[in-house]
Amino acid sequence: MPVAVEGDDLSYDQHTGAVYAKGKVRITALDQRRFTTEEADGNLKTHDVDIEDKSHMLQLTPGQQRITMDGYKTHYNYEKQTGQMENAKGRVDRQYITAKRIEFYPDVVILYEGTATKCSAQKPDYHISAKKIELYKAKNRMVMYDVKYWLGHVVVHSEKYSEQEMGKDSGSQWPSVGYNNDDGLQIGKTLTRDVAKNVKAELELNYMTKQQFKNVASLNWSNAGNSSSLKYGYFEDTNGHWIKKEPTFTYGYGDHLGSWPFSYSLNFENGRWSQDGKTSNHTYYGISISRDTIVFNNWYLYLSTGYSITKESYDHSTSTGFSYDGTLLRKFDDRWGAFVGYHYTHNNSQNSVFNYALDDYSRKLETGFSYRLTPRDRFVAGWSYDLTGEQLTDVVYYWYHDLYCALFILRYREKRCQ
Repeated sequence: MPVAVEGDDLSYDQHTGAVYAKGKVRITALDQRRFTTEEADGNLKTHDVDIEDKSHMLQLTPGQQRITMDGYKTHYNYEKQTGQMENAKGRVDRQYITAKRIEFYPDVVILYEGTATKCSAQKPDYHISAKKIELYKAKNRMVMYDVKYWLGHVVVHSEKYSEQEMGKDSGSQWPSVGYNNDDGLQIGKTLTRDVAKNVKAELELNYMTKQQFKNVASLNWSNAGNSSSLKYGYFEDTNGHWIKKEPTFTYGYGDHLGSWPFSYSLNFENGRWSQDGKTSNHTYYGISISRDTIVFNNWYLYLSTGYSITKESYDHSTSTGFSYDGTLLRKFDDRWGAFVGYHYTHNNSQNSVFNYALDDYSRKLETGFSYRLTPRDRFVAGWSYDLTGEQLTDVVYYWYHDLYCALFILRYREKRCQ
């Protein structure tokens, strides 16, 4: 493996291969790893590099994770692509990494007593620690052993083994915590595992002090705009309505309509639904078309329409109808924003067997505004109005507080009429 050694002062013994470099030292192997430091020893015949003081490592291999790492007492062999570094700190894709010791191998990087977080703050709000972290280059996977999840200085969850895909959102690896009046204290965790190409198995673990365990197991497939899933478990909508699906199968396909400014989606669901003593074989067919966002100055217009068919074995009913949605958003400046929207859907809780994910009425007007109080705080207020019954149905206030690398959300519902 050709290796280039650069520095302000260089010495080389052609008989032994020993090389010494000092001052702005760069040691590079093409399409592999580069080390930069102020002083280094090495051997061009054995391909060894030794750096006692601080060094910076950059992984340059095309198609693999981009790794940048700072550490001490570095030893590396370019021919074998193996080595180690102590007291390391750096970044792998979007993850910020620390480790007491790192070992480099051709197909994997191993971190001992390591931490990982997406938070770039000096003292992150949350992070993951593990006795051992393996970063597989070919599989683009991060595997962790004896894992602890930290919120500040407090451990909120721990497990023996965890695995996730690098370069993608790792939110499913972080337990969620929340509270509301209907469910009480909530703690949730999603476990994901690849079982075949484009196929993932998921287990959503949810515990609530007022509802106990409400878990969901699913098998999901996606490829080229197609997606399908087989799910079994309990589901809750934004109005606190629960439903049990035992199980249900869903399929969806979406794409953009060529060069036209429109997108479309096709959706299907068939499963056994249960709620409040009612059980039904639920079948849904839907098609929707949406217009690409229309932008003029600081105005944003979103338009969509759809048609659906819902069949229930409980009462042998068939419900068909259109839906229309239009939302206009205005950004006044960096602090102020406002929106107004009109929504119509034929299906509502009055003409359906279940009230899950449905309002009591079909025609709704929504409006609200957003105001940034400080660089880290935003206040949002929203109102919903039943145009059929001519009454105000929902008044909601939100406070969003940025914890640098996490988000605290407080929601207060002054009025709720479902």
